[in-house]
Amino acid sequence: MPPSSETDPLLVSNPARPLARKSKKFLILVVCSILTLSTDFGIFMLNAPQTTVFEEIICRNYQVGIHQAGAGNAILDPGTGNALLDPNACKSEAVQGELAIVIGYKDTFDVIPGLLLSLPYGILSDHWGRKPVLCLCLLGLILGEFWVIIVCIWSNYITLRMVWLSSLFKIIGGGDPVISTIVCVIIADVFSEDERSTALFRLNSAAILAEILATPISAYLMTFSLMLPYILGVGLVILGTIPVVFLPETLDDVKLKQSIPAESDRESDQNTENERVEQRRGKKEIFREFTRQSREFIESTRFIWSDSNVSTMILVFFVTIIGRQSTNLLLQYVSKKFDWSIARSSLLISLRGIFSLLTYSILMPGLSVLVVRYLDLHGKYRDHVMSKWSGVLSIIGFAAISLAPTPAILISGQIILSIGSSFLVVTRSLATALVLPDHVGTLYSATAIAQSVGVLVAGPLFASLFRLGMHLGDAWMGLPFLQASLLFAMAVIAVW
Repeated sequence: MPPSSETDPLLVSNPARPLARKSKKFLILVVCSILTLSTDFGIFMLNAPQTTVFEEIICRNYQVGIHQAGAGNAILDPGTGNALLDPNACKSEAVQGELAIVIGYKDTFDVIPGLLLSLPYGILSDHWGRKPVLCLCLLGLILGEFWVIIVCIWSNYITLRMVWLSSLFKIIGGGDPVISTIVCVIIADVFSEDERSTALFRLNSAAILAEILATPISAYLMTFSLMLPYILGVGLVILGTIPVVFLPETLDDVKLKQSIPAESDRESDQNTENERVEQRRGKKEIFREFTRQSREFIESTRFIWSDSNVSTMILVFFVTIIGRQSTNLLLQYVSKKFDWSIARSSLLISLRGIFSLLTYSILMPGLSVLVVRYLDLHGKYRDHVMSKWSGVLSIIGFAAISLAPTPAILISGQIILSIGSSFLVVTRSLATALVLPDHVGTLYSATAIAQSVGVLVAGPLFASLFRLGMHLGDAWMGLPFLQASLLFAMAVIAVW
């Protein structure tokens, strides 16, 4: 019989139990990977066609407005009376500026439910279980996408800015941040500390794979029909929720880990029963539990503000996530600057995914070995060096994208930026080394909040900068990416 680990209950005497636990881990990893792959695949697939649909709606309404104002420049379809799209008008400053506002504020509003509701839904997952909360998250996500489709279909009667209301549906479950958190919690529930990093890497690989494959497939399908990849993307998100039916509840595994007996088997049974009673009682006192945990969270974060190094790292996360959000404008920026179709521009997303995957799987592990071997730097000293230089690469990449006079230079900047994407990962490891082990969870919560607030700021900021850049002229169109480069320079200086 194989030796039991610290996380296995002591009452296990059945030799088949380790095999059953291994099968359960495999099932959970497969289901979570399929969920991540399908939902991310669907979202990346609908990203480019959704942007194109938004652009066409804004362009059509713009031309109708010109026609109704008496300018006479709009060309109307004699059969339907709708404006026929003029490609030159669709790339005008007015249309592209409104498109940036619609997308920027939509991204901002989508973050608010997760920012406000992550803690309540986290507490509910400890009371109700992981699976019910995950199902709520997926339901809210799907309803939000359906609302966007409805607005697009009825865009002659509903202003396109009503897509911002899709964030209201994400109150059901909390949206994307809560989905990612719950999936990671499910993995952490069943995998041991030694197995956890490998499991999370495999899960993250599914997300990167979706980014690499979905965008070119979507671009290819857009050559036949704009709505085909759009509807297919939403369908894949819905399809990805089906495996959740087969997902076992993992909250029981957490209870078993916490119920290891201190003295005897009988005492263990009594403790387990007491915990069950407390859990049932806790379901009736969720609000009181929320208030208590909120108070404890505030008390436990004092170390962040009392340590200048830790608070500086929190600021670094806030600044860098703002810079990273500028890439949401990449499709629109490239399409406008080089007169590419959005489908063609979207291939840059796949390029980013390919080099990010190579960076995480080959380049960074190799550099880590070299830094240890030849520079004799270990632990946080190694992370410090690698974070500084990956940050420098991010600065160069953003600057190249913002100033690129040719597509070749822009693509080079995108590759450099993808290699520098390890900055956040290495910086997180560096920040972890600055706090005590029992403060790591609180640190990660604080960085998650800082990043969410950064996303809130980034949407309106970069939309306004993009409009300002177009107004100043073509040379300033990359103003959002230049701002991102300056923000990363601030972050690198802070880390340095």
